[in-house]
Amino acid sequence: MKPHAYIYARFSTKRQDRGESLSRQYELTQKMCEDNGWEVVETLTDKGQSAWRGNHLRVGELGRFKERIDHGDIPPGSYLVVENLDRLSRQDIKKARRWIEEVTDAGIRVAVASPAPGKIFDEVSLSGENIVDLLQYLLEAQRSNKEAERKSQFQQKAVEGFMNKARNGIVYSKRVPAWLKGEKNGSFEVDEIRAAVVRQIYEWCAAGQGIHLITKKLNASVEPWTVGHKSAPSWKVGYVRDILTGWQAEGEYHVRSGPNRVRTGEVITNYYPRVVPPELVAAARSAMENRRGATGPNHSEAKNLFAGRVKCGHCGDTMIRTVQRNTRGTQYEYLKCTRFNNGAECVNTTLYRYDNFERAALDQILHLALDHSHFVRSDETGPLLAHVAQLSKDVELLETERSNLMAFIRKHGEDDDTERDILLLRPKLAAARADLEKAREALERAKGHATPEEHLARVLEVKDAIASDDDEVRQDARRIVRDAVRSVVQVVTCRREYIEGRKTPNRQIQMTLAGGLLAFLFDNDGTLLQKVDKSSLPDEMLTGLKGTGAEQAIKDVKRRRTKAL
Repeated sequence: MKPHAYIYARFSTKRQDRGESLSRQYELTQKMCEDNGWEVVETLTDKGQSAWRGNHLRVGELGRFKERIDHGDIPPGSYLVVENLDRLSRQDIKKARRWIEEVTDAGIRVAVASPAPGKIFDEVSLSGENIVDLLQYLLEAQRSNKEAERKSQFQQKAVEGFMNKARNGIVYSKRVPAWLKGEKNGSFEVDEIRAAVVRQIYEWCAAGQGIHLITKKLNASVEPWTVGHKSAPSWKVGYVRDILTGWQAEGEYHVRSGPNRVRTGEVITNYYPRVVPPELVAAARSAMENRRGATGPNHSEAKNLFAGRVKCGHCGDTMIRTVQRNTRGTQYEYLKCTRFNNGAECVNTTLYRYDNFERAALDQILHLALDHSHFVRSDETGPLLAHVAQLSKDVELLETERSNLMAFIRKHGEDDDTERDILLLRPKLAAARADLEKAREALERAKGHATPEEHLARVLEVKDAIASDDDEVRQDARRIVRDAVRSVVQVVTCRREYIEGRKTPNRQIQMTLAGGLLAFLFDNDGTLLQKVDKSSLPDEMLTGLKGTGAEQAIKDVKRRRTKAL
């Protein structure tokens, strides 16, 4: 029977995960096992564990392997195979030697593959001539430890120097966003043509267009800014997503630290020139959040206004929209259980008429879903939107600063400086929150300028637009309605039941609004069968709901219905 071998590999930083560190270690250790006739029974890997801190000796795969040795789970005579001893430890020689001796005392041999032909340490050899070799290996590992620590200190000083430049608005790196130009130790200059493209991306996103559709539009109209690694230059979905979710377009720089580039929480404002106004950033991010979960092949065209909300009433899986045509070419739209569609088991094998449901559902809720915020005139509310967006950002930065201070206190304990900073920050944060609330109230008042007749007229106009023959008009209207519907509809459930004496099942679709206060039941032809309305509860019934989400939900529905009537 071949002796068992356990290969161990390790690297320190996430950046090494993209390189050849692991593959090199696997190649050398595997070759040593093959040359000596050992059977590799397990490969242990610690990613992001530094040898000069010694954490992996206690935790991670190597720490758990040592526990298995102590518990007798690793048979004596087995081999722990490493590329070099510095993969085990660059710590103090005494600690590293003690750890290796504890392993070999349990009958486990430590095999080192590099330099070839390798070296094997066991309990007997460590009592004789091999003890000198072990000490030489450990001395070299310790020297590497000190060198790595020295480089780390130099790197930290260099990074701190870069950050000081950034705090003073000085370009510290040649790597800048594609819509900016900047020389090291100089200042930034905006490429106005590219900045206009960035704003267009945010405008498309705020208008309800998904990242895939935006990418498609860019590839059809704008020359790519980046060069593909293995493909022809083109706009990529990931790059467009980075533009929309990153902080560079807002003018911010988020400080990172350490070999893994972890965010410290510090935000340097106005490092980059802002190219997208705050209200547009807020609108685009809000639209992205509203579309979360509503995906599919026709998502960009909003063919399913209830995408992500329709569920099978039998298995709970998502219902998808499908299209079928009869022999005369007439098109019908249906809802179908995803589980059944994929060949999995579900009793709901029935198709439900989506087109009938959409028409009937919008008749009931469109006036509730499309509140005044969907008809905002930018010339009237633009300044207020910008003010709200900026105050929201101020509150966010102050809350981040508070979180950083609290994390520092939890880690290092409270001192006079942090206590003073916390005391100074509290009134600032309270004032910023109060200002934000006032600004939001002012914005809501500005949005409510339409009369009930005007509001009903524009709702009907949108309803007509979603069936327009003009593709652009129809898709824009459907995206608006889709996002509005998602804000008020909690779930749509499709169920069937067989009635004795009938061949076809009785198909019903139930739509429940947010909070469960209003529900509608339709048949397959789109006829409203039942309406359950809990939003008309008298005010005295709200007494037992004070401070709960239900109380606010009832008030919100009442407010919308009052405005819509």
